[in-house]
Amino acid sequence: MAKLMAQYSHLPIYVKTYEFIKYIYRIIQQFRKEYKHTLGAEIQQIAWQILDEVIKTNSLPDSQKEDSIQEISYLFDKFKIRFRFAYEIGLMTNRKFGVAQQQIEEIGKMIGGWQKWAR
Repeated sequence: MAKLMAQYSHLPIYVKTYEFIKYIYRIIQQFRKEYKHTLGAEIQQIAWQILDEVIKTNSLPDSQKEDSIQEISYLFDKFKIRFRFAYEIGLMTNRKFGVAQQQIEEIGKMIGGWQKWAR
């Protein structure tokens, strides 16, 4: 794992997403039992899909990255909808949601910048 982390540590979007996944795990750990293994697990799965897609996209030639970056954007939107839903049904505090929203905004800007670059 250390080698993989070192391989991508120069990518700000990878580092930010990886750190955000750790934060998500801490939040979901505190979900009520009936949501932890359903909605919580789905949120975690989508977050990992985003990170996996970042890794895949980075390994592609520049001319082939646009579609993969679009997939990252789609997954990120999917993540945000489920995460907001979890907040709206009371599964996390306002403070935790606020901290997460700041990170979501930063990652979203990175994805948007990557999309502009790819075009």
